[in-house]
Amino acid sequence: MSLYKYLLFLFLGLLFACKKEIKPPVEPGPEPTEDDHIKADIYDYFNKYSLWTEQIPDLDEEGRLEFVKKYSSNNNLLAALKNMTPFYAGYNGSIDRFSFLDESNTEGNLSYADGFRMDTNEGYGLYYGWGILSSSATVAYPVIFFVEGGSPAQKEGVTRGSIVYAVNDDEDITVGYNGSNLNQADVRRVGAKLEAALEANTLKLKVETASAEEKVFTIGYQNSYEIDPVILDSVYTYPDKNIGYLAYSSFEEVWPNTHQNYIKLEEIFASFKGANIKDLILDLRYNTGGYVSTAEYLANKMVNAANHDKLMFKYVVNEYLATSSQHRSSFQDVYFENQTNQLKLENIYVLVTEQTASAAELLISVLKPYLNVVLIAETDRTYGKPVGFFAEEIEDITLWATSFKTINAGGYTDYWDGMEVDISGVNDYIFKDFGDPEEDMIAKALETAGVSIPTSLRASSRKTSSAQRGVKLGIINQPKERNMLKKKD
Repeated sequence: MSLYKYLLFLFLGLLFACKKEIKPPVEPGPEPTEDDHIKADIYDYFNKYSLWTEQIPDLDEEGRLEFVKKYSSNNNLLAALKNMTPFYAGYNGSIDRFSFLDESNTEGNLSYADGFRMDTNEGYGLYYGWGILSSSATVAYPVIFFVEGGSPAQKEGVTRGSIVYAVNDDEDITVGYNGSNLNQADVRRVGAKLEAALEANTLKLKVETASAEEKVFTIGYQNSYEIDPVILDSVYTYPDKNIGYLAYSSFEEVWPNTHQNYIKLEEIFASFKGANIKDLILDLRYNTGGYVSTAEYLANKMVNAANHDKLMFKYVVNEYLATSSQHRSSFQDVYFENQTNQLKLENIYVLVTEQTASAAELLISVLKPYLNVVLIAETDRTYGKPVGFFAEEIEDITLWATSFKTINAGGYTDYWDGMEVDISGVNDYIFKDFGDPEEDMIAKALETAGVSIPTSLRASSRKTSSAQRGVKLGIINQPKERNMLKKKD
């Protein structure tokens, strides 16, 4: 064989030996669904707005669509995004425990009365705690500790401090108590009854009120009612001073100045000004927050006119929100402004619980550098939420990403574990109504304000006579969180 033929056969053998197997073309993956695109938008807006955006990877649209395929629901995706934020030891988890989605497919908890935006709720507006009627009692009853303003229960005349003896004619609603603990099987059984009753179309209650009157109420369920956040306002009159009292349940919208909430608050502050009060008891014990703009309005009413133009608070936001032409104007520093019916307060005694949160804490925070603010509580702190949100609509879903933090004029912020209180260990005595000077927290505020009150009414003396007094043993249901909300400009 010639050398030429040998080399030719060798070349052809190598050629066929090295030839790749031809595989069929790869089928393209399924096109992203509408749900995938919604999830990708959730990722995008969370990354843009989150206070901790540095922890969230920047992905293009294709990357976002690929990332979100791993999550079966919008809430699972949001949980994963929140888990990317820094670890906080106080929560034993990610610091963002606040961001949430509203997937109600409605306008949310909003209504429009006379053309004005108002927050609403649904149901009866009733909130219960467990209470024993004396220290030697062996059973606990449901006790109404809060009736929301504007609710069906409030309109029917149901009041705080009412002991519930029957629900829909069922008197088997007590739970066992052994002197230190409630019977948990009873708690679950009766709790389920109360929960079911609060979801029914009508509710019948047999109660004994705080003033020892026996009453029966029949109440209709409402799918939507407009919240009246003013629980009670009054002036305590004493020989040496007048003291204002305002129980405020949530920071609902007050603007424009023709809004009914604005008009009502203006009348209240006019009465306080007319009484020349220097001390105010501000009852925020169940206030879980609301609108930043309402906290600003109330702060302007309470701070002396001499502090006009002084810093109220600053926002902390991420770089995108701070520089975006669409958003930056919403996060400028906020300064005090003169108001009509502005008070000349010296002291504010704020009644708080671990439910006191968000915009309620913001109001407390901004007043601290300018007034003597005394926090009075059962425990040693408030809830702890120095951050807030604004809404981003994504189809039928609303994303509330934790997007801003506030800092007061003294640099105070980061109260993630709650604000420390000044006076702790004072009972939230749910057997007395709001405004009653014999209720423990109010009595402690009056005592701290220097009012001379009978020894029997002093909170310090009540523990010695507790055998004849009711005792709160826990909460059954509580008002839902209102957060710290801001409208987009």
